[in-house]
Amino acid sequence: MEPVLSVRGLRTHFQLPERTVHAVDGLTYDLHPGKTLAIVGESGSGKSVHALSILRLLNEPPARIVAGEILFQGRDLLKMSPDELREIRGNRIAMIFQEPMTSLNPVMRVGEQIAEAIVLHQKKTKEEAWAKAADLLKKVGIPHAEERVRDYPHQFSGGCASAR
Repeated sequence: MEPVLSVRGLRTHFQLPERTVHAVDGLTYDLHPGKTLAIVGESGSGKSVHALSILRLLNEPPARIVAGEILFQGRDLLKMSPDELREIRGNRIAMIFQEPMTSLNPVMRVGEQIAEAIVLHQKKTKEEAWAKAADLLKKVGIPHAEERVRDYPHQFSGGCASAR
């Protein structure tokens, strides 16, 4: 089975006034459908820079991907135009940031935030998007997803789903 994501020789550098920082230096791996991959390392080892490089979300300059291939479903993300990337980013590939309080808008219901991306990328109606948002919450193990979709981010526990 072909990998859904292949990273080959990824090198991401930051050009600072006094020196060049080699944040990611030759990373290679494959992620196959249905499998889980963990990237581990100490703070400052390049884990976040690597993930941001995949989605091309780094500010250039000072960041620059100097080498490598990032193949998503066989297509090299590094060779895509900004418009081509916009079509798949947030729809086919996305990054879920570790700290939900900085990732989710605290005054918008969780379902609204998920539905907004579905409407934008999948051209669904608001009603269809809300139903899909509830389904997605269910798929990741959130109990009572149909009700929880109306909750605000602070109503979700950081460690386990709250009981209803």
